[in-house]
Amino acid sequence: MKILITGGAGFIGSSIATALAKKKHKLTIYDIDTQDTKIDNIEHIKGDIFNAPHLTNILKGYDSVIHLVGSSEARTPQRRPQMSFDSNIRSLQVLLEAMRNTGVPRLILSSSSAVYGIVDRSPVSEKTAPKPANIHGYHKYMAEQLAQAYGVNYNMHITVLRLFNVCGIGGRGILNILLEKASRGESVKLYGEKQRRDFVHVSDVADAFASVVQLDREFELYNVGTGVGRSIEDIANLVKERFPDSSVEHSEYEGILYDFVADITKLRDTTGFSPDGSDDKLREVVRNWKAA
Repeated sequence: MKILITGGAGFIGSSIATALAKKKHKLTIYDIDTQDTKIDNIEHIKGDIFNAPHLTNILKGYDSVIHLVGSSEARTPQRRPQMSFDSNIRSLQVLLEAMRNTGVPRLILSSSSAVYGIVDRSPVSEKTAPKPANIHGYHKYMAEQLAQAYGVNYNMHITVLRLFNVCGIGGRGILNILLEKASRGESVKLYGEKQRRDFVHVSDVADAFASVVQLDREFELYNVGTGVGRSIEDIANLVKERFPDSSVEHSEYEGILYDFVADITKLRDTTGFSPDGSDDKLREVVRNWKAA
C-alpha cells in the first residue's frame, strides 16, 4: 500500500513510519520540518500542509493518508486557540479537499482521548459520549466530525485513533517533564497524584496505526492505550529510580479527581492489538533519557 504520512517527521510519525516500513508499505513523509530525501526506503518531502496545490499534486496515486498534523497536548491550545484551530481543523480541511480532488479513498486520523473530557467511569470505551473540557478536546472532536462528514459525503473510509498518554524518548508528556525537572535538580510538584492515567509507549501506538491501515470500514473509532492505569505518583517513582535524589512535593488539587484508562477491547478484537501493559517500556524511557 502507498501511504502518505502528514506531519510524519516528529515523535509519533517517525515510529509509525518505521513500523509500516517493516510491513513493506511504500511510505512518504510530508512535513514542513523535513528535507527532500530518501532514508531507509522512506521518502521525505518537505511541504506545508496549508499549501493546497503542492499537497494535491503530491497526493496523486496514494492509497491512504495518515494525518498527524495537530497539537498533541492541552496546555498550548488553551493559550493559543487560533493556533490549535489551524493545526487541528484547518489543516485537516485542506487535506480532505486534496484527497477528494485526487480520489485518495482512505484516511487514518490521529485524535486524542481528550475528546471524552471528564469521565465518571473508567475504563473509557468508544461508546462513551464525548464531553470535551478544554480547547484541545473540542478541536480534536471537531476534527473527527469533519473527517466523518467527508467520509459520508465523498465515499472516503475514515479510521480515527484516540490516543491516550503517549510516552517515549522525544515525547512531551508528563514522564518527560518529570525527567527533565529531575535532571536539573528541580523539585517536582504533583497535583492529584493519585489519579490514574493510561501511559502507552510510542512503539505500541505505531503498532496500532500499522494494524488499521488496511481496514475497510466506512467510519470507525478506536482507543489506543494499554488498558492499564498508573497514577502520576507511580510515574514519579519510576523517575526516582534514575534520579533517587529528586524531590517531589505533593500539593492539594482543587480540580475534579478522576481516573482515565482506555478500554482497548474494540481495537484488540478487531486487529489483535496487544500493547505492553508492564512497566518495562516506561523504565526503558527512564534509563535511556538524555537531557536536551
